[in-house]
Amino acid sequence: MPQMPPMENDGAIEGFLQEEAIAVLSTHNADGTIHSAPILFLYEEGVFHLGTQVGARRVANLQRDPRATLLIERREDPFKIVIAYGTAEIVDTDFERRVAILSRLYPEEGSRSFAGQMRDEFGLVSIEFQPDRMVTVDYSRGGAH
Repeated sequence: MPQMPPMENDGAIEGFLQEEAIAVLSTHNADGTIHSAPILFLYEEGVFHLGTQVGARRVANLQRDPRATLLIERREDPFKIVIAYGTAEIVDTDFERRVAILSRLYPEEGSRSFAGQMRDEFGLVSIEFQPDRMVTVDYSRGGAH
C-alpha cells in the first residue's frame, strides 16, 4: 500500500492540532507492555500540555520512563494523523491551563467546575510532552482511498 503524503507544512500541522482536542497517549508499563489511553491536550509553542490525575497509570509510567508517543487523528475523511514521539515531564498543574484544556471540548463554566471537582477528588498533575519528532499523514493531499 502506498505511503500517504505528509501534511504540507508546519502551519498545516499547527492548524490541525488546534482543531483536534483528544489524543491517545502511549507510555511504557513496568513489564514492558504499552499502556495507551485517550487524553485531552492543548498544543502551545511546540509543547503538548496534557491534564491528568495524581494516581493515573500514565503518571507512574512517565515517572519511571519519560518516553512516550502521542497519536492525534481525525477519523473522518479526509483522514489526518499526527504521531509525536518524545519525552514527557510531570509538572504541577496550572489550574487555568487545566480549564483551557477542558474548554476545548466543554463550555468554560463547566470546565472550571469539572477541573475543581477533579482537583478535590483525585489531585491534579499535568504532563508536558516535548516531541522530538512528528510524523504526519494527510489524506486530503492525494493517494489511494
